[in-house]
Amino acid sequence: MPTVSQLDNNGYFVGVVEADESPLEPGEFLIPGGCVDAPAPTIPSGQRARWADGWVFEDIPAPEPEPVPEPPAPVSTEALRRAAYQAEADPLFFKSQRGEATTEEWLAKVAEIKARYP
Repeated sequence: MPTVSQLDNNGYFVGVVEADESPLEPGEFLIPGGCVDAPAPTIPSGQRARWADGWVFEDIPAPEPEPVPEPPAPVSTEALRRAAYQAEADPLFFKSQRGEATTEEWLAKVAEIKARYP
């Protein structure tokens, strides 16, 4: 089976594939979509091949730089305080309700969080 050159959507060489024999015309071969009936190019180092009624060689472009991520949005003092209440003070409150901690321990934790996040 003959081989043909596969191109990407922009016409650049990506590899070699085999053409299939026509089921209706023995001895005739069907060229797959996106292919050209041309031998694979010998591509010089640092270049790529594009089909334009023949092989044209171009320098491989430098890769696009990675986008710089945006800095995270600042977190408000209120949000930090709320998170601390939920993680630290609320468990003490529920323990004080069950008699496993004192109300004073809970109030001290609330005061500590208020001092940490004024």
